[in-house]
Amino acid sequence: MLRFVFMTRLKKIKLEIDDEIEFPILGISTALGDYRLAWELNSKLKLRFQRPEPAAYFTIPDKTKKDVDYEYYSYVNEEELSKFFLVKNKQKGSTLFSDRERLDFFLVLRDNFIWDEEDLISDLRKIKGVIAVFSFSSAEFEFSEYLND
Repeated sequence: MLRFVFMTRLKKIKLEIDDEIEFPILGISTALGDYRLAWELNSKLKLRFQRPEPAAYFTIPDKTKKDVDYEYYSYVNEEELSKFFLVKNKQKGSTLFSDRERLDFFLVLRDNFIWDEEDLISDLRKIKGVIAVFSFSSAEFEFSEYLND
């Protein structure tokens, strides 16, 4: 006996994986210098921001396509799986984000398993010398991909 088996055509599904996970970035407006703000964050929020030794930079092209080195402070806590960066917006005569030039610093919460974002914003606003704090997503910035410390 001869049997015919009819097979239906399979539908192809394409799987695309976006390996970039979005994370919060807080814009801070303050009159404090970078060292002083890092000290305030360390003392008020019980963090340990440090400037990497030797001095570490991330390099990103500016509007004129000239590479500019930006210094930063970092806080890495392996136990709590947290990685934060504090980056000054205006360095070496260049502005990291000219469309947000009124913001003096960006606090990048690359891995954050210890702070609720709203609580952190509230605590930052209580620091003497901090004028304003704004929340953004890493999708709004290009430089976040350069911070892989």
